[in-house]
Amino acid sequence: MNIIFNACRYLCIALCLLLSSFLHSQMIDYQHLGLEQAIEIGLKNNKNIQISHLKQEMSATREKDLKMEKLPDIEFHTSYTQVTNLFQHQNGVFNKATKYDVINGMYDFTLSASIPVYMGGKIKNTEKKAAIDTEISALKTHLDERQLKMAIITAFLQIHHLKEQQSLINDKMKEDSVNIKQVKSLKANGVVTVNEVLRTSLQLSNHKMSWTELDNDIQIAEHKLKTVLSLPETQEMHVNTEDLISENAAIPYIDDLTETALNKNESVEITHKNLSLKELDQKITKANYLPKITAGGEYFLKYPNMMFFPPEPYAYRLGMVGVNLTYPIENLYKNKYRMQEAKENIDLAKLQIEENEENVRHIVYEAYKKFEETDQKVKIAEEAINQAKENYRIVRTKYANKLSLITELIDADNTYLEAESNLISVKINRQLKYYQLQYTIGNL
Repeated sequence: MNIIFNACRYLCIALCLLLSSFLHSQMIDYQHLGLEQAIEIGLKNNKNIQISHLKQEMSATREKDLKMEKLPDIEFHTSYTQVTNLFQHQNGVFNKATKYDVINGMYDFTLSASIPVYMGGKIKNTEKKAAIDTEISALKTHLDERQLKMAIITAFLQIHHLKEQQSLINDKMKEDSVNIKQVKSLKANGVVTVNEVLRTSLQLSNHKMSWTELDNDIQIAEHKLKTVLSLPETQEMHVNTEDLISENAAIPYIDDLTETALNKNESVEITHKNLSLKELDQKITKANYLPKITAGGEYFLKYPNMMFFPPEPYAYRLGMVGVNLTYPIENLYKNKYRMQEAKENIDLAKLQIEENEENVRHIVYEAYKKFEETDQKVKIAEEAINQAKENYRIVRTKYANKLSLITELIDADNTYLEAESNLISVKINRQLKYYQLQYTIGNL
């Protein structure tokens, strides 16, 4: 009964977990996938993140395994041997030998154990190294997660940019349709020529072509994002870009950014931990100069009793406990260059810390300046729109009064469209630079 009850209980738990997972998947609106949801899915499904987590688990397992080195080694040995009688050649091997009867059956049961008492600090420092390796693996996993977040954010901004451009082109297509009607009306009254009707129709065709290209680009970008999220090929997905940051995100101070980066950037912390590893390597190498002490013992049952001569046909038991000390004298001269190499590795690790911090300072400065630059670009783009809009208004008024050609009106319209498109690009680029700055300092 208990077995059946436990089986039913485990089955219920499994069904509950399956149902919970199903309901969670149903709660995700893949037709309007938000940024936070996409990041959550990516951190769960992305293969590179799964590999990073597995490597982290492997490091933790290795750390636990090395801790077992402190435990005693226990061994059981048994054997059985059939021995022939002994033949002694007293007058040379080619003459007749004298036969001596011996105890033909031999066996033993031996239990032995040994434990390291003092190994010059090798075991302790090896454990410390394993712990640091686990910490480095965790840092690398965190870095991979941040890189994935940045990739997802970049994809969202790219899709947002394409959709904004497509919306702009869509508005222009509506305006083109109105213009075509007006020009055809003027043509019917004999005010304009067929050429002007064709030029306005060509403008609409060009915008339709641009809209189609943007629509394909959106589909490609969303498919690429779906690949990053490791979603099934059959899963239809469209993103919702409404929860991106404000276009007016404030610029922090450069000194605060640099300090944050030096405290939170994984590469900085990894180089410091690498120095700790090299220092532990030096201690492990130095341990070669020191003696090694182990304690051990064994207890056995053997037959026959070989402790007496002649051997007696009796089984006997015996136990031994003791301490072993070994001192590798050859290391006094063999270890010299190993110690030198260990010291050089420490010097190298210190230089790598300095170099990495300098690179981080520069990367933060560059990201800060690029983000700062976007403010000026937005202002310039807004001024350009006002100028292009006013120019388009003037040319359109002139064209209505037959004071300008259709080519001038189309040129003014294209200039206005380009200015609007450029403003969209610089505003979204400002958002991208903000996220890149946050990623650089370790906040993302």
